[in-house]
Amino acid sequence: MRVLIVSANQEHRPDPVVPLGSLYVAGAARAAGHTVAFHDCCFDGPGFVEPLEATLARVKPEVIGLSMRNVDDVAWPRAHGWLGYYTEVMAVLRRAGVPIVLGGAGFTLFPDPWLDALGATCGVAGEGERAFVGILEAIGRGEPVPRITSVPPGRGDLGGEPALDLVDLARYFHLGGAANVQTRRGCSFTCTYCTYPELEGRRARLRDPAVVVEGMERLHRERGIDHFFLVDNVFNTPRRHAMAICTELIRRELPVRWTAFVSPKGLRPDLLRLMAKAGCDSVELGTDAATPATLAALGKPFGVDAIRAASDGCRAAGIRFSHALILGGPDETPDTLDETFRVIESTDPTAVVAMLGVRLYHSTPLGRRALAEGWVDKIGLEPIFYISPEVRETLEPWARNIMQTNRRWYFPGLVGERTERFLRAVRRQGIKGPLWTLLGPPR
Repeated sequence: MRVLIVSANQEHRPDPVVPLGSLYVAGAARAAGHTVAFHDCCFDGPGFVEPLEATLARVKPEVIGLSMRNVDDVAWPRAHGWLGYYTEVMAVLRRAGVPIVLGGAGFTLFPDPWLDALGATCGVAGEGERAFVGILEAIGRGEPVPRITSVPPGRGDLGGEPALDLVDLARYFHLGGAANVQTRRGCSFTCTYCTYPELEGRRARLRDPAVVVEGMERLHRERGIDHFFLVDNVFNTPRRHAMAICTELIRRELPVRWTAFVSPKGLRPDLLRLMAKAGCDSVELGTDAATPATLAALGKPFGVDAIRAASDGCRAAGIRFSHALILGGPDETPDTLDETFRVIESTDPTAVVAMLGVRLYHSTPLGRRALAEGWVDKIGLEPIFYISPEVRETLEPWARNIMQTNRRWYFPGLVGERTERFLRAVRRQGIKGPLWTLLGPPR
């Protein structure tokens, strides 16, 4: 069967991201014997219609899979939803007159609303490799397919490989500064706002370290890629797996640099030293808050002492680090904002990337609480944020003052086009690695 998978994502902040999830699905469909083509909208911009029409004419697909990575950009107060854009994409795809299957992380969070809004044939909620192949087989036999095929969190197929040959990986590397690699899925943490447990399950499912690093080595040898982003939700959990990945990189003497998302919880000095030896030169700490009250309200499994210890460990290992924060959540007050600023500044980070407000999802503990206690009437496709009543009027002015006086603090919801142009220009000059490493003063 001729299958076309369309990755609709066009988000470039902070960087364009290789559509790894939809490429795993493409790889699974191809392994099942289907003829798979891939259309990537990432670099098409506003003129996406013409190249998409050209792909439809060339491929003549019998089934289309539309991957929806994001619902919106979660960047309050300038938050931008993608409903209108996806509607335009669907209008083009519908002209092919074939079944259209929706999927991706964005679809999984709101499957019924997306199907109602876009009018597709059906969708896959959850990890799509095995489920999409099953839908293709049913369509090929002329059988009806369910409106929504729900894959329970953590029950997807982890055995395949992404079809990286179907995208312009060199362009992503040039404009995005790294190639993405996933070493595991699943998150055991219980953060009150986070959707990862719904998307990937709570049990860690691990890829074979030798297979992971062999893939990195192949990309380095064949395509010259020497910077990687390990996109696991939390790289340092489970600890044994993180150490095994590092040990394999060291054993192969792979001359690459990489960054990862890490949690302050359990980020011990010995692991950081091993990461540095394996080529890790930067990490993004999922700190979120820095006072006891706000850490507890967000469900973080660590305290302020762990934040300080993790920061000290990064510095001792020679690893640049940023704190990722979510400000304005439950129990936030003017005093906790100021205390968070003081604590984070005292760790002397390379950068701070701070989101304002908490994007609500109905499947998260915070989203359920917001609905139950009447904070909001509904949670859907249009972005809606929780902001503590104590700081609702002062959060944005507070953040703007911080941004103007502290170069290393970056607020995605407040930056303007001038900053975006600067960051794109930096990438065009060949700078690799995460852009936040350039935010702070020279060291």
